[in-house]
Amino acid sequence: MPTYSKPISLILIGGFSDSENQTLRETLKAEEYVFATSTDLYNCLDIAECHHPKAAIIDFAAIEHNYLAIIQFLQLLQIPTIILSDELAKNMIQYLSMAGIFATLKKTNNQLELQRALAISAYPNSGNTIDCHSQFLDFNLGSSQTGKHNKLQDVVNKAIGTAVSQMSETIACEVEYEMPSVRAMSPLFLQKNLIEILGKNLVSVAQLDFSGNLSGSAQMLFSCEAADAIVLAINGGGDVASEEFKQDKADIMGEIGNLAISGIVGTFSNTLKYNLDYVVPNYIEGYVDEIFSAMNFTMRSTILLFMSHFKIIDIGVEGDLILFFQARLLLDLLFRA
Repeated sequence: MPTYSKPISLILIGGFSDSENQTLRETLKAEEYVFATSTDLYNCLDIAECHHPKAAIIDFAAIEHNYLAIIQFLQLLQIPTIILSDELAKNMIQYLSMAGIFATLKKTNNQLELQRALAISAYPNSGNTIDCHSQFLDFNLGSSQTGKHNKLQDVVNKAIGTAVSQMSETIACEVEYEMPSVRAMSPLFLQKNLIEILGKNLVSVAQLDFSGNLSGSAQMLFSCEAADAIVLAINGGGDVASEEFKQDKADIMGEIGNLAISGIVGTFSNTLKYNLDYVVPNYIEGYVDEIFSAMNFTMRSTILLFMSHFKIIDIGVEGDLILFFQARLLLDLLFRA
């Protein structure tokens, strides 16, 4: 069995032609690389979303008509991207660097430079340095350095605002909320990430899973103590240990969750003209790892995690609204007419 000096890395090549892709494969051939190539842009991004290559090499001519959105997508997937072009002006190269491109190189006479850039992008901990720019932190779709506002962030912001408004009206209390943050990750890291954010404590959850043109999950989370405080405020008191109170809590929190989360899904359905299938949100209590391990995401998908923290001012309790989508949604929005 052969041994390798480095882990095997999948490299995505999106050239303008089959001959260009073949030339790049020959130029970059090394024992530590395997290549996926395509001249079809949608197929390239599909490979990126499903297979998480260690790096991508893209001919700018293949993406120039929608390059900002495509850069955002690849950046969100945290895939370092090398752009090839012989025709870009210096200010455009600087602009692409600001937008998150790892490196912009000429297509001709750059064999050694391309090999070096790919090695550093695919193996960033090898100790080498290069004058490239990369951003692998949480990426805010609504305030990227490109200055372009992403449609998905707009819809999420609107959906969260609708949910908070519905919640405020239902419980007759003022609710303040934070604009949602977004992260992209594989399902393998999703549960671990959420446990780090939310802890392992018992939580109260109203959850709605939806499918159709768009699949995902919307959840409203409180600590169990916060859920008790809401029900006590609405009922004017009660014994939290009694069966009657527990039933009231399930009914009240279920209704709050139903209105808030249905508002989120309704916003997506109406704004994006999607047909979505879902049932009334179910109310459950459990530990974070138990709740999220039960979520059904294909292991090949990339998950977009939107989180918005809110405070119910009158009662003095806090909670979170969380949305999960497969990153395939971005591809859909990108390529829809």
